[in-house]
Amino acid sequence: MKKICYFCLAACLILTACSKTSSFVMEIPELTQGSILLIHATPSQIEAGLQDTLAFAEFDNGRFETTFDTLTFPSDNMDCSVIIRTKDGKFACNLPLPLSKGKTTKMKVERVNQYMKGEGLLKSSYSGNKYAESFSDFFVKLITLTETSHEQKDASEQKKIQQQQVSLYKDFIEKYPSSGLAYSLLIGQVLQANVSESNPITDYCSELCLDIDYENAWAEYLSNVMKDRRKKALSSSVLSFSALDIDEKTITERDIKPCEYVLVCFWASWCKPCREELPLLKQLYKEYNSKGLEIVSISVDTNPAEWLEFVKQNPLPWLSLIGNGMELTSRYDFEMIPMNMIADKEGRIIKRDLFKEDIRKAVSELLDK
Repeated sequence: MKKICYFCLAACLILTACSKTSSFVMEIPELTQGSILLIHATPSQIEAGLQDTLAFAEFDNGRFETTFDTLTFPSDNMDCSVIIRTKDGKFACNLPLPLSKGKTTKMKVERVNQYMKGEGLLKSSYSGNKYAESFSDFFVKLITLTETSHEQKDASEQKKIQQQQVSLYKDFIEKYPSSGLAYSLLIGQVLQANVSESNPITDYCSELCLDIDYENAWAEYLSNVMKDRRKKALSSSVLSFSALDIDEKTITERDIKPCEYVLVCFWASWCKPCREELPLLKQLYKEYNSKGLEIVSISVDTNPAEWLEFVKQNPLPWLSLIGNGMELTSRYDFEMIPMNMIADKEGRIIKRDLFKEDIRKAVSELLDK
């Protein structure tokens, strides 16, 4: 009789373990209401522009909770994203979400008010299972270093910060070699880096790509991103464009007046930081045009009428054009505007990703001789 009781008890425990579902609990105390979207995508889905929606719902009182009764995990862990929005549209974010099979993942989002004021990054921490806790430690340290990097202008200090970030990546990827979250964060940094110049992040990615495990879809995806970035870096090293002036005449790089250097500014009429740079650009043109500097502004406005109205009301003393934003951002491999670069008289791009006083410093180094 005792044997039967022990057998039944063991069977119940086994059934309970097998039926245990995964769940997710989010706390975001600074927001009372909003909507939440949970998504998952493999590298092949990302390349195809696809994703799986795991949950979509509204939350109240800064809390959301759900279970995944029918979700099939590809392995013990599943790398997802959580997109949070408020109803008024004043707040939106996309944050990583580490899930574990048969476990609860708890997520807490903080520093929302500072983030909305532009005073730093969000803080998201995770708990409830081993994978979530390991990722939380890695992610919090990585974000802290990222904030420090944004505040640091010295190139040597930024390199030290990147070396610290590489150490974090190495430790976490060694522990979780197939972590899509770690690779996604790494790819995000690669997309913002100049791959034609050596730095600790891109050097580390190159190391990963040399000894790639093709059974690891995320490692293969990183390798493809690196190859694409290097190809774009090569094609974007020479000044080449086709855009329209205010009379709808097609202008190319061959129509620029002969000069020692040309400062090319990608901008848009709706972009506040772009407009704030105009006084500086006008001052530089006044100081250095006679020394061999030309400026060309190429707008990526999607509405030509808005661009035309702006340049007519705010005439510029240099060539002002409008181009195809998708084509230009792809050719010169940038996502954010303003984006300023300098080409020499042979058309070779020698400096890029210049912003505000970086522009003056670069022009001065080239022409104050």
